[in-house]
Amino acid sequence: MPEHMENVARLAVRRAPLVILLWLAVIVGLNTAVPQLEDVIARDNTAFVPGSAASIAAYRHMDDAFGTGTTNSVVFVAGERTGGLTAADRRWFGELAQRIRAQDTDVTQVADLGSEQIWKGTVSRDGEAVYLQVGFPGQVGTPQSAREIHELRDTVAAHVPDGLSVAVTGPAATITDTQDTIEHDLGRITAITLGLIAVIVLLLYRSWATLGVILGFIGACLGAGRGIAATAGHLGWFHVSTFTASMLTAIVLGAATDYAIFLLSRFHELRREGHEPREAAEIATRRVGSIIVGSAVTVVLATAAMGLAQIGFFNTVGPAIALAVTLSLFLSLTLLPAVIALLAPRGWLDPRPARGGAGGASWAGVAAYVVANPAKVLALGLLPLVLLASVFPLMDLGYDQRRVQPHDTESNIGYRLLADHYPANEVLADYVLITSDHDMRNARDIAAIEQAAGSVARLRGVQSVRTISRPLGTPIKQASLGYQMGVAGKRLGKASDQVTSGVKDASRLDRGAAALSSGAGRVASGASRAVDGADRLLAGADELSSGLSRLAAGADDAHAGSARLRAGAARLADGLEDGLANAQLAVDGLGMAYDALKTRSLTCNVDPACRKARDGIYQIWVGERDQLIPGLRDAVAGARAIADGSTDLESGLARIQAGLDKADAGAAQLRAGQATMADKLGDLSDGAGKVADGAGRVADGTGQIAGRMGDLGTGLGDASAYLSTTARATGDTSVGGFYLPPAAFNDKRFALARGLFMSADGHEARMVVVGATDAFGNASLDRTRLLRTTTQDALSDGPLAGASVESAGMPSSLDDIRHLSTNDFRLVAAIALAVVLLVLLVLLRSVVAAVFLLGTVVLSYAAAMGLGTLVWQILLDKPLDWSVPSVAFVILAAVGADYNMLLIKRIHEEAPDGSPAGVARALAVTGSVITAAGLIFAASVFAMMSGHVVTLMQVGFTIGMGLLLDTFVVRTLVVPAFAALVGPRLWWPAAPRAH
Repeated sequence: MPEHMENVARLAVRRAPLVILLWLAVIVGLNTAVPQLEDVIARDNTAFVPGSAASIAAYRHMDDAFGTGTTNSVVFVAGERTGGLTAADRRWFGELAQRIRAQDTDVTQVADLGSEQIWKGTVSRDGEAVYLQVGFPGQVGTPQSAREIHELRDTVAAHVPDGLSVAVTGPAATITDTQDTIEHDLGRITAITLGLIAVIVLLLYRSWATLGVILGFIGACLGAGRGIAATAGHLGWFHVSTFTASMLTAIVLGAATDYAIFLLSRFHELRREGHEPREAAEIATRRVGSIIVGSAVTVVLATAAMGLAQIGFFNTVGPAIALAVTLSLFLSLTLLPAVIALLAPRGWLDPRPARGGAGGASWAGVAAYVVANPAKVLALGLLPLVLLASVFPLMDLGYDQRRVQPHDTESNIGYRLLADHYPANEVLADYVLITSDHDMRNARDIAAIEQAAGSVARLRGVQSVRTISRPLGTPIKQASLGYQMGVAGKRLGKASDQVTSGVKDASRLDRGAAALSSGAGRVASGASRAVDGADRLLAGADELSSGLSRLAAGADDAHAGSARLRAGAARLADGLEDGLANAQLAVDGLGMAYDALKTRSLTCNVDPACRKARDGIYQIWVGERDQLIPGLRDAVAGARAIADGSTDLESGLARIQAGLDKADAGAAQLRAGQATMADKLGDLSDGAGKVADGAGRVADGTGQIAGRMGDLGTGLGDASAYLSTTARATGDTSVGGFYLPPAAFNDKRFALARGLFMSADGHEARMVVVGATDAFGNASLDRTRLLRTTTQDALSDGPLAGASVESAGMPSSLDDIRHLSTNDFRLVAAIALAVVLLVLLVLLRSVVAAVFLLGTVVLSYAAAMGLGTLVWQILLDKPLDWSVPSVAFVILAAVGADYNMLLIKRIHEEAPDGSPAGVARALAVTGSVITAAGLIFAASVFAMMSGHVVTLMQVGFTIGMGLLLDTFVVRTLVVPAFAALVGPRLWWPAAPRAH
């Protein structure tokens, strides 16, 4: 490398005009041949979160099942009117939906607020707010999405009714507002950065010419870096985003300033030693070149590793920075030496005399103290680093994109508007998508979905769950088994009343049959006496007539009771059949509930309360199945038999009555037909006996019926009360008390819920989970995985055991960002550390020095993050944004190693034998250079804090403080103290050599 560096330095110095012209042509060409970086960014639609992320895939599947299949982002047009929305407001929202469809051609979906059900579903309970959902094809965070949202806002802003407050909000709008704020702040940040650099350079060099050279070189590096990034993005070498421009500007400004100061400071040192200007420029380039190369290679490889990340913020920033810093490296080794060689002979860049030598003396004093007390200074330097690093584990990263932007952005205004009128997270809910291989539009599958919804609803932090079985957040009342059993109980109660009223008619039948039995007995008695002799016939006939009169009276009663019995028996049969149908439905539902708790519930077997409830259900079910249902069937059959049989009895009684009348009327003719009558009286006696026996049996039977009907009425009353009690006990769906009859699917009231929560083919069902905690907070992020696992567990032992479960929504997307960014950080950090170690080994050829410096890089980073956590999270109550640790690590690991490389390389030159004097000389001569470089780089990133996006503020603060720790603690105290303490062992395994 030394030979190559010497050739490069010689070419740059001796062909200065040509080198300058060539670079000017390159820079101009890069910025004119392709569109500017902002234009390239506007055409790049790289997703912020990769499409392979679980939440993005789930959202795509959900959109295919319930949407258009082309929606990738959703925003909400929120409207509010104090005092209540008016009819004019409703008309305006309807017209707005039509204008959006007509003007915004990229719109994929717009809610139909003209629908009465949708309007009622989106208007707040107080009637003062409403929101309109709009879908777009652009991925969240892409320029396409930003353009779509800007067009929508233009459409919405036209003709807003007076008094109606309107704002476009939602996650996609939040990201767009953040990007817009960064773009708006970029010009101011750049101007402040250049101003700070100018002030520090003037204070350090007190030369306008030197300031002009440094600012010109920085401008050239920035122009070349932006041009090459735009070219690469335009040609598709890598992707760019809004964050590319801001981060590239800050890093290039800082790195280019460092390289310029490194080279100019060595040039000034050589001029003070008496070297000619052109010679000093060439030697300075040759000696400092390896440091600049090592520094740049570290930055380039570390940032290039970010291209392997999955998060768009990293993979659109890292490669662009790497390419821009590469050009800055080439410019620092060629353009800057050429400019120095061209201007130095005129004396414009000669060093100013030191102000009384105070600067040099102060650094010499610091160096002398360090090498005289290495152990004490090392401990003194490590103490603050270790203390700050100890705060690092307390870091709790934030993912709330609302808090990183100004509070008055339109998306934040919209969030506050919705929060004033709706439950928390109304538009930031989680979605759980259940996909089955069969149609789930049946009672068993929907009951399984309800069981899963009930399990999810019991999770900590879940406010409500909406799905096919609970479209309003609570289970459908009519689908509750308890509700259905209550209805059955009421119907059985009515049947009991009917049976009880029938008992009175049965009692009258009993009394009439008894009278019939008595009269028939007298007929038999009279006939028997007639057989004894004809001479006694007239007396027997008189008695028979008397008995028949009494029999006729009893028959009249029996006839009337029989008619009432038939009507009562018919009503009884109808009531019993109605009760039997409802009781059968209740019994079937109880059987399903018992089966679910017995064979499909993993937790009921270990829960004593659940087991007792299950045993109670089993007793109810068995009793109703084996006793109530068969008893009701027998009662129905008996009632029908009574109704049918009573008609024959009534006819027989009428015929007997008619015969007796005829016998009474013909009593006068008995004497004339005595002989003939004597032969027939035996038959009359036998028939009358049979009538008496039959009437007796009727009396006994009707008595039993009356008694049994009374018992049946009492039993049905008890059954009604028992079923009503069971209804209250099974009303809780956690014990499986859910049943949706097939007929419900055709109910118009169920149609809207079916469309919202069940796909057209029935293979997908979704749950909308509204959390009680902040949707952007870590509690909500932690809960997203619980939603999936809880749903899977609830479905694992039922008809949907093989269904897949996915989650989508803002919390799920942020959870994916958390896990992906953690993986990205580990990957990038490992590569960055490996790069730093490799560069140090190549540059120093010392394992001890390389490993020690790598350790200082890690400790310095941990201290910087601990300080950031202390200030932002603990003191200001604003957790560090999730992107800060990764960006800060890459920059601090790469840039922080620069200063250590410059110092350790100079120590190697001044103290190859490890002598304390050499260490002191190296610290003294590099003190002002490294301090200036560190201050300028820190100032360039501190300028980010002048913007309005908290993320950039935190990045600027953390990196800036890390650079200051490197400059004033690590480089000033820790590194030289360690070098003086270990002496020649610092260069192991190389053998120490004399200076």
